[in-house]
Amino acid sequence: MSSIAHNLYAMNANRQLNITTGRKAGTTEKLSSGYRINRASDDAAGLSISEKMRKQIRGLSRGVDNTKDGVSACQVADGALAEVHEMMNRITELSIQAANGTMSAFERAAIQDEISHLILEVSRIGETTTFNGIHIFNLAGATKEEIISMDLIKSPSAPLGYMSEVYESSGLFYPASTMDFSAINAASVKKLYDKSFSFGCSENCTETFKFTFINGDGTQSSVSNRFGTTTHEYRIDIHGLTTGSELLNAIFSYVCDNPPGPSATKPYKPQGNRIQVSHSNYLIKENDQEFVIRAATGYNTEDRALNQIQTVYADPKRPHSGKVDFAEVTGSNETRITNLFPIQYGAENGEKMDLEIERMNAELLGILDIDVRTVEGCYAALDKTRLAMESINRQRALIGAQHNRLDYIIANEDNVIENTTASESRIRDMDMAKGMVAHSIVNILEQAGQSMLAQANQSKRDIIDLLR
Repeated sequence: MSSIAHNLYAMNANRQLNITTGRKAGTTEKLSSGYRINRASDDAAGLSISEKMRKQIRGLSRGVDNTKDGVSACQVADGALAEVHEMMNRITELSIQAANGTMSAFERAAIQDEISHLILEVSRIGETTTFNGIHIFNLAGATKEEIISMDLIKSPSAPLGYMSEVYESSGLFYPASTMDFSAINAASVKKLYDKSFSFGCSENCTETFKFTFINGDGTQSSVSNRFGTTTHEYRIDIHGLTTGSELLNAIFSYVCDNPPGPSATKPYKPQGNRIQVSHSNYLIKENDQEFVIRAATGYNTEDRALNQIQTVYADPKRPHSGKVDFAEVTGSNETRITNLFPIQYGAENGEKMDLEIERMNAELLGILDIDVRTVEGCYAALDKTRLAMESINRQRALIGAQHNRLDYIIANEDNVIENTTASESRIRDMDMAKGMVAHSIVNILEQAGQSMLAQANQSKRDIIDLLR
């Protein structure tokens, strides 16, 4: 039907052209932005997944930067401890120099001056070393307290409770127990206050010896019940002692000066580095670090001595034969306080690592009271610096382990970021080749639609010609 009121062909062509124009606007936006999803209407589910991934990627990227800051903090702490370690080496060197018999009192005093300044520098490093304004070794914030079991005096016999070792002397083998004092230093000697150790007769009798450490003024050692088959109680004043050798010598000297015996008229006499303390026990000063409590009866083979230990001393029906009780002096707990620096490496709550750095200063290292103005002080200084270096090495090992862990965290997070980004890209990014194909198609359709609209408008002009 020929009419002029409505141009249905033009209307249809215009509708299709509008659709094509809208599609062209969409392909143009995607090609210009590089994204397949620019708004929720483009892909609602895809947008939700993509935004969740973007949150994770940005959080992990920030976490990697946080972790790198943690690595830097580890490097600062390790560098500071390396300098402290070098100062410990210097103090050791100076202590050895001062211990030489050719040193005069004036020269030892000069050496002490240098050591005192090194100790002050160790404390300064512990108190002032900072990272981003935060004190690393002297933090007042988050801390962790760790209870560490340690042996003040070491003995293989302690867990068993009886003489369980074999001591050889002059070709004979004796049941014995050793006590190693080498771990004692100025800090740990204080842990011995009011603690005791004891040992019994190595034959089946009730005679026992008990030693209790007291904190007096250095002159208050005492002994009761020295004679007869009773408990001999020695109270050893250890005030002012700073090394295991000083402690051992204090015990041995006092026992030698106040020996027990069968009676007051027959005290046992010291015999060089040993003293008889009962009819069947000897107390032997093996060296400046080790005591030996030895039975009086020896055997010509080690196997016979071991058999005596197993058949007599280990027999619970004979509780006084070779009994030892070192529990109080071997077992001790030490509280180690560690500063905690939480490193937030992940994108979610709880994805963090506590960077642990132990508190450190001259007092905690046990070197605050080093004095090399005497030969004995020099030897004590060597023990203290050795223990201090062990503490520093432990701290550096802990920091190094955490540094390595942070490096692995960074590597893993970088891998997660890369793969998550690749997944997010597949969801959200525009495939430019496919986009150009679609854009070309809508360009062609737009041109065709414009032509068809022009032709549809032209068809009505033919009807107008009929009216002329």
